[in-house]
Amino acid sequence: MSAERSLLVITDPAARSADGESVRVALDVLRACAPSKIVIPTDTADLQRALARRGRRRVVVIGGDAGVHAVARLLDRAGELGDTPLGIVPVDTGRGHGLAEALGLPAEPAKAARVALGENERSFDLMSDDLGGLALRSVRIGHGVRSTRSAPARPTLGRGWRMLVDHAVRTVSSTVGAAVGPSGHRLRIEADGCVVADMDRPVLSVHLGCDGSVTPGPKMTEVTSNGSDGTDGMNGTNRTNGANGAHALQDADVADGVGTASVMITGHPGAARFGAAQARDALVQLRAHEITVCGRDFTYAADGMATGPVRLRTWTVRPTGWRLFVPA
Repeated sequence: MSAERSLLVITDPAARSADGESVRVALDVLRACAPSKIVIPTDTADLQRALARRGRRRVVVIGGDAGVHAVARLLDRAGELGDTPLGIVPVDTGRGHGLAEALGLPAEPAKAARVALGENERSFDLMSDDLGGLALRSVRIGHGVRSTRSAPARPTLGRGWRMLVDHAVRTVSSTVGAAVGPSGHRLRIEADGCVVADMDRPVLSVHLGCDGSVTPGPKMTEVTSNGSDGTDGMNGTNRTNGANGAHALQDADVADGVGTASVMITGHPGAARFGAAQARDALVQLRAHEITVCGRDFTYAADGMATGPVRLRTWTVRPTGWRLFVPA
C-alpha cells in the first residue's frame, strides 16, 4: 500500500485497558499491510489535532461506540465527515459497541481490521439533532434506554475516551423503570411538522432509525397514506396528517434525495387509558425527514449512548451523511 493509502489509527485508550489483546491483534494486521500512524488520544484536543494533521491517511478507529462517535463528531464539525470514509475495528470497552454489530462489521479484530483495509465502501444516512449531536444509526426514547455508566475505572487506567464525549451528555437512567416510568412518557411527537402522537396518550417507547435499523414487530399497524389502518392508534386525527406527509416524503426520496428515518411509536401497556389488547395495537410506524419530540424530562439514547434529561429535541435526517468500509 502506497504512502497515499497509509493509515491514521485512532486507538481508544479504554479499549486498550479493557481488551489489550484484541487491540494488539488489530494493530498487527493493520501495520503489516500499510504504513500506520498510531494515535492514543488523551482528550478532545489531542484527537482533533491528530485528525487535522492526517493528510491523506485513511482513518481507522479501534474501540467502542463512544470512540467512533468522538471521531465522527469532530469530522462533522470540520465539515469532513461525508468525505472521510472510516474503518472501524470494534473492541468492547464496557460502554457498548453495538453500532458495529448493527452495521454488519465482524466482531473478530483481525477480520474487522482487514475490512478496514479493504475497498468496499458504503454511504449511510445519519440523524443530526438541534444541538449538533449525531445518531449514526438509531435513537431510542423510553423502553430499552439503559444507563451506559460503567464501574469506576482504576486511577491507573486514565480517563479514556469518556473525556472525548460531549460534556453535555449525562447518563441518568439505570433501569427501564427509570427511563419509562410507571405510566409511560407523555410526549408530543411531530413528523415533518405534523403531530403523530400527543401528551394525552402515554408511550412506552419511540424508535427512530436510519437504513432500516428499526424493525417492525408482528403486532405493528402501519399507517397508510389515507389513514385507514383499522385502529385508533396513538392520535387518530393528527396521525393521518403525519402519515400523509411522511409518505409524500418517502415517495420523493429517490427523485429529490430527501432522506427519511423510520419512526415507530409504541403505546404504554400500563397506562390507565389503555386496555391490554388496545396497548398492543397502539403502534404507529411511518417515515419522516424531521422528527421533533418534546415532553417533561425524557432520556434518549443515540446509538445506545444515553443523554438527558431533556425537554425538547429535533432530529433531521442527512442523506449519505457518512461513509464506512464494510465487508464485501
